[in-house]
Amino acid sequence: MDNTDLQRRVVELEVRLNRLEDIEAIRRLKCEHALASDDHPNLRARFMAIVTDDIELDYGPEFGRHVGRAKLNELLNDTPFSWTFHIMVPKRIDLADDGRSATGIWYMLEPAVAKDPQSGEPRAVWLGGVYTDTYRKQPDGRWLISRIQFDTKLMVPYDVGWSKAQIAPMSTPRIWTELA
Repeated sequence: MDNTDLQRRVVELEVRLNRLEDIEAIRRLKCEHALASDDHPNLRARFMAIVTDDIELDYGPEFGRHVGRAKLNELLNDTPFSWTFHIMVPKRIDLADDGRSATGIWYMLEPAVAKDPQSGEPRAVWLGGVYTDTYRKQPDGRWLISRIQFDTKLMVPYDVGWSKAQIAPMSTPRIWTELA
């Protein structure tokens, strides 16, 4: 092996290592998303720290589409759930060739507490679905979430279960259902 071949191999390994480090940073970022979402007293500070200024939140017909940090900050005043426990399962992280953006797909299952639409009382619910996120690498090397899309597959009261209906009506704060 000559010097040129060795240098080429070192450069290739460096590129591969950088990609793996970026993928791990994104995995940790999504973990922070889940941990922040479950830390209701610190939700605002933690969540705002991991998103871009132009964050797009698309929670589908159940919770609406919202754009920007100001809108996110407003949404955090009245979240639909008073308690959550996010269980995230990574399915795939795809890094763009330029290493500046990426997408990720995550399955999520979440026991939670939300207001019952009839009584207004707290009610245990199951929430499940698929996150399809977009991430953007910042000039300082940090990764932030620039888009969150959530496709609700399951939202039912715990005591009813999902055998009768996979998505049941929930009492959702009005701000969450208004389209931005």
